Amino acid sequence: MKLIWTYSKSWKKGFKNNHIDYGYVEYLYKKSLLEAGNQFKKIIYTDEESKDIFKDYVDEVKIIEPREFVFLADLKFYVLEKEQGEFCCIDGDLFLKKDLEIPQSDVGFELEFKDPYALEYSKIFVKHGIHNVVPYWGLNKLSVNLGLMYFNNDEVKNELVSEFKKVQKFYLEKVEPIYNYNKHGKQVSICGSQYFTSQFLQHRGMNADFFNDGNDNFEKFFHIGGPRKMFYYREYMRTKKTTI
Repeated sequence: MKLIWTYSKSWKKGFKNNHIDYGYVEYLYKKSLLEAGNQFKKIIYTDEESKDIFKDYVDEVKIIEPREFVFLADLKFYVLEKEQGEFCCIDGDLFLKKDLEIPQSDVGFELEFKDPYALEYSKIFVKHGIHNVVPYWGLNKLSVNLGLMYFNNDEVKNELVSEFKKVQKFYLEKVEPIYNYNKHGKQVSICGSQYFTSQFLQHRGMNADFFNDGNDNFEKFFHIGGPRKMFYYREYMRTKKTTI
């Protein structure tokens, strides 16, 4: 099984991400890579300019082809398109506290939750005709956190990527030209990828496994996304001072 990270300096959108310095982001990634241990083969997908940053922390570095980004989760779906077989994508601000437990089903995600911001963006998507592209949009009000994305079924994975590309195209043609969310650094990925993935799973009638069933309390892993993004900043600054 492969554990896969994605990193690019070209795409930082959402709460905190637009203003965090690269040094701290790289520190988080290295911490995540180290704390993942040696349970699985570790791979990072990154751009040409960053290929040497993590080379001593992983088993393999894969170069991302130059591309335009639409949603924050684009790099993860890029990996889904490139990889086959059994693998798990992991966020660079997610830290494993125990060996990762492999799901019993063919797909697994970090957790399922209800996000009011995703629902607000969804109203915009619906207003501009997302049902013409993804007829099953709005089957439920849940989103899926993509901090961990496990796959061991290429057919399902490939279908998810194909449907995701439809959402990307719809967004670029119908939503971004009017609202300029990406231009203003808004995190629309909570709708275009996380909310969408939940709709896809229900449409497919799939019971995905979740690494966090709501009762974890950080025993298995610690994800500092969102408002906890600066959790390790003081630790980073102390480390930075000792290396100057």
